Amino acid sequence: MLSQTCEYALRATTFIAHHAGEEPVLAKDVAEYTDVPLKYLQKILRDLVRVGVLVSARGIGGGFQLSRPPAQVYLVDVLRPFEDTSQQMSCPFGNPECGGSNPCPVHERWSRVVRAYRTFLETTTLGQLVRKKPFVARKRRASQWRRRSRV
Repeated sequence: MLSQTCEYALRATTFIAHHAGEEPVLAKDVAEYTDVPLKYLQKILRDLVRVGVLVSARGIGGGFQLSRPPAQVYLVDVLRPFEDTSQQMSCPFGNPECGGSNPCPVHERWSRVVRAYRTFLETTTLGQLVRKKPFVARKRRASQWRRRSRV
């Protein structure tokens, strides 16, 4: 259901949400611990800054942080810059006019799936994801993550 870019955006923002209230997180650390290619991740993070999901700072002490608390960042906010979720869930038969007056063979059942998916994205926050299970790095355990030293 999700594109590779959306999956990477969710991994990255969940990792950043896990470190909310701490120092900004470096893109290279996000890439390493989420197993997302750094160059690809940098473009994703830039887009998330542009739409106001993240804030960034350059230089010593710089990095990425959520622009608001994790409990106020919805999954739809994270995915919207990369995919039009309304188009993603269009008629599985390709009927551009699928609806009540011109339904495809699965319209009624598919409509329920689409509504459930949209509701999930619009009501689930990064805060809920972080509360459910601590972030586990894909390459190493999160407990092995070393904070960069500040000199």
